[in-house]
Amino acid sequence: MELKQVIFLGLTVTFIPVAAWLGIRYRWVERALVAGALFSTCYLIDINFVSMEWYRGDTRGFEFGVTDWVIITLMIIMVRAPRWKKQRPELLPPNSTLMLAYFFLAVFTIFIAYVPVYAGFGVFKILRAMAVYWVAYNYLRSEDDLRFFVMVLAAMVGFQFLLVMQDRLGGIYRAKGSTPHSNTLAMYINMMNMIFLSFVLGDRQGGRRRYIYWGALGMGTLIVLATFSRGALAMMILGYGLVTLLSFYDRPRAFKFKVVGLMLLMSLPLVVRVAPAIIERFDTAPVESEFGRHMANDAAYAMAKDTFFGVGLNNYSHVINETGYVRFIPGENDRGIVHNVFYLHASEMGWAGLVVFLLMIGKFFLMAVRYILQRRDDITSWMAIGIFAGMMTLWVQSWLEWAFRQTYITVEFFLLAGFLAALPRLERTMRRERRARKLQQVLRAQALMQQRRPG
Repeated sequence: MELKQVIFLGLTVTFIPVAAWLGIRYRWVERALVAGALFSTCYLIDINFVSMEWYRGDTRGFEFGVTDWVIITLMIIMVRAPRWKKQRPELLPPNSTLMLAYFFLAVFTIFIAYVPVYAGFGVFKILRAMAVYWVAYNYLRSEDDLRFFVMVLAAMVGFQFLLVMQDRLGGIYRAKGSTPHSNTLAMYINMMNMIFLSFVLGDRQGGRRRYIYWGALGMGTLIVLATFSRGALAMMILGYGLVTLLSFYDRPRAFKFKVVGLMLLMSLPLVVRVAPAIIERFDTAPVESEFGRHMANDAAYAMAKDTFFGVGLNNYSHVINETGYVRFIPGENDRGIVHNVFYLHASEMGWAGLVVFLLMIGKFFLMAVRYILQRRDDITSWMAIGIFAGMMTLWVQSWLEWAFRQTYITVEFFLLAGFLAALPRLERTMRRERRARKLQQVLRAQALMQQRRPG
């Protein structure tokens, strides 16, 4: 074990018990840990155990980092803190059955993988993401919680915006922020952009918060433009259109027409300024890149057809380089990883794994659609619309990208999925609180009337 790993382990066994003890005793520490958990996902500080940095797969070691510290700490607090006794966390949140099936299928591939340790790397990442989902679902209990989460998401966008500005000032053409690649950053930010647009259109009485929504939306849009990711640019436009349509479906207010008109006016100078660079980016895209994607898709399909349960999670890159499947991508062409997350799942986890994966993400879409159809026009429906559109941008673009397997996107997806799953429970809580407030108002009014009655 390297010295840096020893130091990191020492920090781990120190931070978790100390932070858990403080979080159990003090509510403000718990809140700070929640903010830290969210914010840590936009600048991952990880270390790889059994590190294999030369491997070209999506995961190159048993990743463990600061996000895991805080998530484990919050799990301890939620189980042990006295203030959580009246709202005990659920062991199995919604969609747990399909998520567990996906996880255990991934575990199974370890035993059939060409290189089992590579599959183990991927399994450990799924386990980490499921822990994030569990905490996100169980922690969201009140409207204040949700507004707090949205503010932290805005801070995350602002942080990435500063990094993108640094990239651009440093002469980097396609900004990537803290992420491994420009496309990753664009997909990562796009999911949050949809949430902020939904809040801009929905929360007409947000007060000062509205300026934060507008600011985060503007910075997020500029970030995506600065990545020059063709797929993400298209998804951003389509996603904004979807959010707008769903917001009007939720409640067609005159205020929303004004907001849409204002956004169109504000975007005109930006479109004029960046349009030439974007057009050039589309025109100069190498044809070889598209051809390479088709070859990789063919190789992945062949693997899925030849092996019902796949070649093993996170093993595509090994198999395409070290076995007879190399014939699908001959010569000097790139043989890194297939740029289609669905073909990637089919090749590594087989048809069964692909089906379970599609059912799992499909269930989250179904959750969102059911909730949006109720047309509540409140903070929970704004969040549902934003998450639904954000997930749509992710999965449509995933036909051309494998970025979901990158830790930034994996963690973000399950974080937002946890919030989405918690919305029905949150709405019930808000409804009970509204009834309680109305009852208190009636009782106060009755008491006041009795006091005013003459003796």
